[in-house]
Amino acid sequence: MTRPRVLCLLKAYPQLSETYIETEVSALARRFDVRVATVRRPDSPGEGSARHRRWRSGFGLRLWARAWRPRVLHAHWMNQVPRLHRLAEALGTPYTVRTHSFDVLDAPPDELARAAPLLNDDLCLGVLGFPFVRPLLERAGVRGDKIRDCFPVVDVARFLDRRPNGDGVMNVGACLPKNAMEDYLDLAGAVPGSRFRLYAIGYESAAIRARNAALGSPVEIVPALPHRAMPAEYKRHRWLVYTARRDPATVGWPCAVAEAQASGVGVCVPDLRPEMRDYVGDAGFVYRSLAEAAAIVREPFPDAMRERGFAVAGRADVAGHVRTLAELWRPALGDHAGAPAAALEAAP
Repeated sequence: MTRPRVLCLLKAYPQLSETYIETEVSALARRFDVRVATVRRPDSPGEGSARHRRWRSGFGLRLWARAWRPRVLHAHWMNQVPRLHRLAEALGTPYTVRTHSFDVLDAPPDELARAAPLLNDDLCLGVLGFPFVRPLLERAGVRGDKIRDCFPVVDVARFLDRRPNGDGVMNVGACLPKNAMEDYLDLAGAVPGSRFRLYAIGYESAAIRARNAALGSPVEIVPALPHRAMPAEYKRHRWLVYTARRDPATVGWPCAVAEAQASGVGVCVPDLRPEMRDYVGDAGFVYRSLAEAAAIVREPFPDAMRERGFAVAGRADVAGHVRTLAELWRPALGDHAGAPAAALEAAP
């Protein structure tokens, strides 16, 4: 039986720092005929699992899409909604969009307001977002029934490992100002005797390397690795400390937290917003200062909390996201919507 065609519109693909996108695309590609259209090349290329092509013009993309005839469109980030909606109108094809954090938390109010009537249109089958972005979307005018609350997209099965962990401390992510990786260097200096590693991806990595050297290299900065290599890296560590800037607080719910919990690693995140506690659940720590984070990582990760982390991580598993998308796509896919989700749920 021919698999339904799904066209994903992304800004760049495959981008190493956007594993949440690749995890979703990879899972969808196992059950649907997925192709990806982008507008630019990735600046930190990763490994992609779907056929992809960069289109310089919307006209060329529309001609190709009309010939390929996707049954549904899907995109990431609110700032892609106008382009997505124009293509949906040209094709008469419905769509969904997955928001993240910065694209809502740091978006100009008028940008969200312009997107709202498009998302309220019948062509939009749903908007997926973290619970803390719902009030912002609704305030901008997006109908509440269009929004589906969700966790990050994580391939939990890839990271699930109950074997003993090493004793290192780690941080991981795009080397951007919002991630305050200079705080991580300062934290390492405050906890001598522990092995700190930073898996920094692209962007301002050179500046962080220079600062680390000036501080006497308290952190081992690991060259960017493919996502498939990261499960083994998590197992080398006892703690993940995820740093982030508080003003503006545009870091959302990092995928690294769920990946770490599935790997048996203790997580320690800053108190950016009240719902950070909701994300780590009773299987991690929220710190108010670097001094508090230092005190936490000097101690072993409690066994009971580690055990709870395996279950808490499951809330973000990609299988649930595929089921949600299949449900949202049912008006476009009909009976084809249920089979992929059920099959993925039953897969080992």
